[in-house]
Amino acid sequence: MSIIGIIISIFLLTSTVLTLGFIKKKFSIKKIFKIIITMFLLICCIIFGAYKYFQRSSSFMFTKTTTLGQENIDGIQMYESIDSKEFIQKYGTNLEKIDNALFDYYKLSDGLEIATNKQKQIIRVIINSETNSNMKTSKGIGLGNSVDDVINAYGTNYYKRNEEQMPSSPVIGYVDHEKKVTIEFWNAEDKVVEIRCDITSME
Repeated sequence: MSIIGIIISIFLLTSTVLTLGFIKKKFSIKKIFKIIITMFLLICCIIFGAYKYFQRSSSFMFTKTTTLGQENIDGIQMYESIDSKEFIQKYGTNLEKIDNALFDYYKLSDGLEIATNKQKQIIRVIINSETNSNMKTSKGIGLGNSVDDVINAYGTNYYKRNEEQMPSSPVIGYVDHEKKVTIEFWNAEDKVVEIRCDITSME
């Protein structure tokens, strides 16, 4: 059941209990008030918990779509297989694996960091200070570009969020709701310091 479904169920259940109690005169006004406050606090806790859990996705939920179907970082696209002929020709098969509990992460020979799903499809690509500085996105954005450069290249339909892992690095991002892909530009002092291309379900 979705978060909205849970909230609606709580609301309907509480309303039904209050209505029946009021009709049968089992609840005083004071008791009804306490129940309403309890319900309100419970709903607030659910909403806050959901926001924290889905913090990244809540950032772009209402952001207008930007076409990212052909987006790539240094030629690597989302859902590309690491078993594909093109990928193996460039990076080989002996990839450096990074420990991660949720997904398979790899460090490639040029410093790129990728994550794959169980089907060995790429679902995240990261470039940062450990990466070849000449790497660019499909629109020519790389490390060191300004936030204005990003907006000029990708448009104004972006979202903003703060990344808890790097508090000094605010993030602006773009989402393709149809392809379920995002690209995020982490910045410090108005300069891009990290770029992540992900599927939207990544947290």
